[in-house]
Amino acid sequence: MRSGVLSILLCVLAQFSAVQSTGQTTQPLKTAFETFSSDPALAGANWSFIVTDVTNGNEIISFNADRHIVPASVQKLVTTATAIQLLGHDYTYHTNIEYSGSISDDGILNGDLYIRGSGDPSLGSTRLDDSLSIERVFIKWHSYIVNAGIREIDGNIISDESIFDLEMIPRQWLWEDIGNYFGAGASGLTVNENQYTVYFNAGSSLGSPATVVDSSPYIPGMNFINEVTTARAGTGDQVYIFGIPYGNERRLTGTVPISARNFPVRGSMPDPPAFISKSFLEFLKDKGIKVTGKHSTYRTAPDDGIIVAGSRQQLGSWESPPLFDIIYHTNHASLNTYSENLLKTIGYKMAGSGSFESGLESLSGFWAGKGSSADLTGLRDGSGLSPVNRVPASSINDLLMISFNHPSFGVFLSSLPLAGYSGSIAGHLHGSRSEGILRAKSGFLSNVRAYAGYTVMTNGNMASFVLIVNDYQGSAAAMGQKMLRLLDSVTGHNGTPLM
Repeated sequence: MRSGVLSILLCVLAQFSAVQSTGQTTQPLKTAFETFSSDPALAGANWSFIVTDVTNGNEIISFNADRHIVPASVQKLVTTATAIQLLGHDYTYHTNIEYSGSISDDGILNGDLYIRGSGDPSLGSTRLDDSLSIERVFIKWHSYIVNAGIREIDGNIISDESIFDLEMIPRQWLWEDIGNYFGAGASGLTVNENQYTVYFNAGSSLGSPATVVDSSPYIPGMNFINEVTTARAGTGDQVYIFGIPYGNERRLTGTVPISARNFPVRGSMPDPPAFISKSFLEFLKDKGIKVTGKHSTYRTAPDDGIIVAGSRQQLGSWESPPLFDIIYHTNHASLNTYSENLLKTIGYKMAGSGSFESGLESLSGFWAGKGSSADLTGLRDGSGLSPVNRVPASSINDLLMISFNHPSFGVFLSSLPLAGYSGSIAGHLHGSRSEGILRAKSGFLSNVRAYAGYTVMTNGNMASFVLIVNDYQGSAAAMGQKMLRLLDSVTGHNGTPLM
């Protein structure tokens, strides 16, 4: 485990003492709330705020907390809290190598080789550990084949992604999002976080074409329609990639900064199961194992004239890192792909159906079974990327309160970025009361800013909070700073209910 539940809770207790010793004023929250609520940037805005003392259950402040509002990525707290309580923090995914048919005495597999997915969002990702790269995964799978005495495969290499349905992205994601890395979606055989990278060389003058010079990993059949041009220095990645799941055509628009060379832009992989079966077939050939057939997937097998075998033998299994590691990265790096895979896993485990719809229904049922009255019916995905999502701040807060009393709370708490040190709030709240104490998941969409998490008050009690602002005026950065100043006052509050 990253640091152990016990050590995490001991750190929390240390934070209690640290805040108590500061001797802060008793009512900073009231003043901060009045200042924030009167800000002209909130004129016409839709916003909600709730703070609860989770130690005793007292509500400290609540403003529009029952109003349905766009949560952005703080919605990941709903998905990850559900996953860790339902599956357990040590839960692992298993991706199996299987075969149909038989293995002859001279090492010929007379049948097909299968890669059976389990919905593991981390397969082939180096984010958690370099040893998890797809190359290392292939080496392990190759060892299973060699140990079974197989030197030739008289059949096909087939990805079996059927643990989930074939709808990779939620239906209410935006067209301008789904071709980009953050719109990669979920697959029963996710690989490399369902992403690839395309590299550009900028032109020599403003407005001149930028050239595609490479892409990695190589995706067979990928066709780029490149309309990217050159912008002034320092403008960064302003590229949008348009394309649909299972479609290899990608339209590239926008700009890269002048003089850039090998400038990386990440996109969503169109068909991860097809990529992995094709790549593994080539890997096996490079290792000297003859494959007479083709690569295919559960989805494309009928069109390829392949009958997917129901009866198979297992050669070996690739085990993912434990769930607490996956959830840590989901919340720290705000990984949409991980969230959507977790949502489908929840649906599969609770209802036997790995779909977005089943996952969302299972979310509501899970928390209702814990006595929560949280209204989660307005959610449309697991990550918060859809602008159609609507959920009351009070419902998110309710789940934070229940999570506080769960045995996995220490692991869940450590998955949230720490003010001044990690994640999206690493560069914020330095020198404040909240530095090293407040933990929060942030959310950001067009004209939406949100924060939800926990902090410790001056009385030593822990508080949960949810602050969401929709349709504000001014810049996102300015609104974020104002929101964090308000949340810093929760750390300085004495725990007395204000409303």
